[in-house]
Parts: sequence; C-alpha cells; structure tokens
Amino acid sequence: QVDAQLLVVQKLEEKERGLQSSLAAIEKELALRSQALELNKRKAVEAAQLAEDLRAQGEHVQARLRELQVCAAENRAAKDKESLSLKRAQ
Repeated sequence: QVDAQLLVVQKLEEKERGLQSSLAAIEKELALRSQALELNKRKAVEAAQLAEDLRAQGEHVQARLRELQVCAAENRAAKDKESLSLKRAQ
C-alpha cells in the first residue's frame, strides 16, 4: 500500500512539474503579448497624432489655396482691364 501511495505521489509530482513548465511558458507568452500590446498602443497614439498633424496641414494648404485663387482672379481681372485699355489705346 505504501508503494502504491508513493507511486501515486510520484505521478502527481511529475504532473505538477509539467503544469509548472506549462505555466511558465504561458507567463512568458503573456509577457510578450503585453509588450506587443504596449507597442501597438504607442503606435496607435503616434498614428493619431500624425493624422491630426496632417489634417491641420491640409486645412492650412486649403486656406492658402483659397488665398491664391482670389489673388489669381484679381490678377486676371487686372490683366483683362489692361488688355481692354491697350485695345482702346490702339
């Protein structure tokens, strides 16, 4: 009976060692995944900041484009006026 109990104890100890190694592997994988999660969070924050910067630049470019369009229209009107004056003078 003692031998049978010792055998049971040995099997349980072997099973415990297997479970301990499985636990260690899972903990290591969890640590790696946590690191990857933090990296992805930082990348997401950086991407959001870049998107905001690009949006602001886009708005600035659109405003500058509107200014240039107004300036071009004024130059066109002045050119047309000068052309008309030149034709009249000729």
